[in-house]
Amino acid sequence: MAHATASLSRRRLAAILRGLVLLLACLSLAPRVPAFAAAPQGPPEFRGIPFGAAPAAISGLTRIAAFGETEFYRREGDKPLAEDCPTDIRYGFSRGMLFFVRMTLTDCQGLGPLIAAFTSKYGRPAREGAPGWLRLVWNLPALRVSLSHGARDGVTVIDYVYLPDLTPDEREVWQSAEDIRRRGPIGFRGLRFGRERPSVPGLEPAYREGAATYYRRHGDRLELGEMRLTDILYGFFEDRFFTVVMRVENADDFEALRRAYQTKYGPPRAIPATLEEELVWSWPEAQIALTRDVAAGGVAVRYADAKLLAAAKAAENAHGAPPSLSGGLRIFSQGDPPRSFRGAAFGSPPGSLPTGEYLYTHRGRRYFRRADEKLRLGDIPLSSVLYAYDDDRLAGVTLVIAPSGETPQQDCDRVLAAYATKYGPPTQRPAEDGGSIRLWTWPGLSIALVTPKIGPLEVHYVDSSLLRRREAHIAGKALDALDRKIFAPPEAGGSRIERPNGQE
Repeated sequence: MAHATASLSRRRLAAILRGLVLLLACLSLAPRVPAFAAAPQGPPEFRGIPFGAAPAAISGLTRIAAFGETEFYRREGDKPLAEDCPTDIRYGFSRGMLFFVRMTLTDCQGLGPLIAAFTSKYGRPAREGAPGWLRLVWNLPALRVSLSHGARDGVTVIDYVYLPDLTPDEREVWQSAEDIRRRGPIGFRGLRFGRERPSVPGLEPAYREGAATYYRRHGDRLELGEMRLTDILYGFFEDRFFTVVMRVENADDFEALRRAYQTKYGPPRAIPATLEEELVWSWPEAQIALTRDVAAGGVAVRYADAKLLAAAKAAENAHGAPPSLSGGLRIFSQGDPPRSFRGAAFGSPPGSLPTGEYLYTHRGRRYFRRADEKLRLGDIPLSSVLYAYDDDRLAGVTLVIAPSGETPQQDCDRVLAAYATKYGPPTQRPAEDGGSIRLWTWPGLSIALVTPKIGPLEVHYVDSSLLRRREAHIAGKALDALDRKIFAPPEAGGSRIERPNGQE
């Protein structure tokens, strides 16, 4: 019986999808109607209820939820869209005004007639979506109607959004409070993620970083609520908008931003770093990172479309770009990173390293080992473990994997499986010598599994904030040296290449 029911469900789903394909094919052959169709005559309404009405003017309402200033109600006696199509209807009110209606349809027998009815009423829709997901949008002067259908669960959602004071661009990226928490942001200041660069007016090139090109917008407001911003940068990958970076000069604004974002998006992943504090909100479709530089001050807020961000990172990795530890293109691994290695916390002084023994100093970095070090990591044999310190803070740990007697590929597969089981799948890029590097990245820490063309496997734990400070310090010293350099002609008789005693 269960098998027969499953087969029936699959047949119904297949029939629905075939109907959608045929309907969309008919729509593509129909006379072209602008996506921004003309508004229907009369004020917008839903089942005779005008948008903008107060709750007291609508009978039979029962309050079911509230998100900030937005309240949601159900209405007694609401009828389903059709007898064989169970329908849940919710009404959203903001500032005492009906502005949102959502119909959720389950187990409907077909969407063809429904889509045809909406197309007849509102004109040809704009089409969005991805494999297994259909989304049609009708943008009207004061009303936005969208129909979304997931092939996997068979649920259809129809949203009506009445926002008369917004521009069409602002209405395009509007989201309800519950949708924001469920999906994350779908755009920024009227620009929906994925929008083509030529369609965005007022862009001025700022700089290029890896696979991304960043722009500023002419006349942009440098405010975020009551806070003053020092810069807003819009990132495009292959001419598609995928990220925005906002910078705040006053580090004291971090706490206010934390509270505001937590109220809007819910609790973040808060992962401490040695010289940074970073909060991350992640969804399947979006990512937000709020960062404070503890050492230098300043705050950055990054919004990104998750799929385009992954595509940009993949493009950089395919061309062998170095791992981005400080740029805007960061995909954070799931789960929590290690904040220590065998009892030694990243950022801690050498005196905190159990049984630590000093080895040598190289380019200002001091290296230690432990007298009691276990040269195994689970069932993985190790040749050595080195602890590196920058300014007396643990900045990294390097593990050299000992050959196990199997092939190098088998050794790599075993180490990769162990780390992937614990930290999830890594990103991968080619190494300069023809090998490969697999990366797990979090706020403040990265792990790299390095497979060289020749030589042993290595695993590197890197405190990213300390590495960034080290790189900035080295760059600063180089610039200072260049500023002090004096270019002068050689001394007279300086053509000799040997000393007076005949030695070179």
